[in-house]
Amino acid sequence: MLRRSLKRKTEQTKGVIVNKRESQKHKHKKKILGHTEKEDRVEQLLKGIVFGNSEELVDKLGDTSKQKKIKKKIPCLEEERKPAWEDEDDESNILMTGGDRSTVLKHGETTTQKTYINRLEGRFKKVVSIPDWAQLGYKKSNSDDEDSDVEDVLRRTGDYLSNPSSLQNGRIQIKDCTNANTECPTKGKLTSVEFHPTAQVILTAGMDRCLNLFQVDGKTNPKIQGVFFDDFPISTAHFSNSGQEVVLGSWLRTFFCYDMIAGKIINIPQIKGLEGDSMAQFKVSPDGQFLVFLGTYGCIHILSAKSKEWIQTLKMNGNVMSIAFNSDGSKMYSFGDEGCVYVWDMKTLDCVHKFYDDGCFRGTTIAVSPNNQYISCGSFSGIVNIYDSANCVTNNHPKPERSVGNLTTSVRCSMFNSSSEILGLASDAELAVKLVHLPSCKVFSNFPDQTNRKIQVPKCLDFSLNSGYLAVGNNKGHALLYRLKHYGNY
Repeated sequence: MLRRSLKRKTEQTKGVIVNKRESQKHKHKKKILGHTEKEDRVEQLLKGIVFGNSEELVDKLGDTSKQKKIKKKIPCLEEERKPAWEDEDDESNILMTGGDRSTVLKHGETTTQKTYINRLEGRFKKVVSIPDWAQLGYKKSNSDDEDSDVEDVLRRTGDYLSNPSSLQNGRIQIKDCTNANTECPTKGKLTSVEFHPTAQVILTAGMDRCLNLFQVDGKTNPKIQGVFFDDFPISTAHFSNSGQEVVLGSWLRTFFCYDMIAGKIINIPQIKGLEGDSMAQFKVSPDGQFLVFLGTYGCIHILSAKSKEWIQTLKMNGNVMSIAFNSDGSKMYSFGDEGCVYVWDMKTLDCVHKFYDDGCFRGTTIAVSPNNQYISCGSFSGIVNIYDSANCVTNNHPKPERSVGNLTTSVRCSMFNSSSEILGLASDAELAVKLVHLPSCKVFSNFPDQTNRKIQVPKCLDFSLNSGYLAVGNNKGHALLYRLKHYGNY
């Protein structure tokens, strides 16, 4: 018994000592951490004030009696709003009147919402194809920014307010595009540049004996086809009226036709009666009936556009330098080096009238506007006279409406655009290309850009079907392409 009591006392004393040591260690740790019992109590009080008791919070959340009182006060939480009207064709009333919303998809969408969105998307794609900006991976280019409708409206507000359908004089809205034949430039000077009569295609031809066709998009202008003519330097190339073939002339006494549908080259041999003349310069009549070749000593050779057979040869005084047709091809105008213009009736092939170009030293080129209102006559001195066609038909010495003297060298080519609002002129000198506004007969001041020397010496020019593009061929074999923003895409 005595031993047991001693053991108990020793164990108690050891436990007291151990507890004291642990308490001292605990107090020492608290001192080290900077905590005291008072501070612990303060922390607990702050936690209770800020966060509250977790059990009380759960009880509050679980108590629905307060929520019921709130619902009674706010009836819109108890019942959903009903639509003011319901359309049978409007499937959105399913969502408004509380349809099937049991299955919830990702992003909080229900099955009915998903099917409704899919149906709307399907209808949108059927009516309006997906625009470029809505497609994945679409990147907006700088050209898109420049061609935006908003920018054009902001830049040309005055024009839209005055008369948006007519072209204003002074400055022309023009944009420099990628060269039409950038994928295959001509080696040497370009002799022909022409747009297709119906398709968005352009041809280029030159002394390197190559005919090239390009698709016109203003950005890359990809090459469609190239045809090489052996020992046949091309001096003139034109699309046929139907656009199915290309007629090519040279200084030789034969000419070629390229059938674009069949992909065949047809050689037209030398024609009897035309042994002394070359087949270098010619025009295609607008009605598609005739091919008219310019001969020597004032001879004009009329050939059938279909059979390529010779029909008749017309004769005028002096040397014929240029010819032009009215819009329907019923009349032809021939201009010679003596400064006299002959008017031919293409049904009877007779000369019905002639008039003299005012002050002309030597005629070089003639053009007739598509609306048959204007006739332009260019001369060796660089002067271009613009006439009213009504005065030319009734008077042998008509007075020009306006004389354009911006060119100082021989006028090589002239052409009106499709709306008869622009007359394009090109001369044998560097940067010698001008655009004349009609009816004011004033030259646009901002074209060509004098700081941009890439035009070099222009040799030919052409307007696209709706005057959306202007092409200028130069002596370096490049077909320069310009976008006329006033007109449509092509």
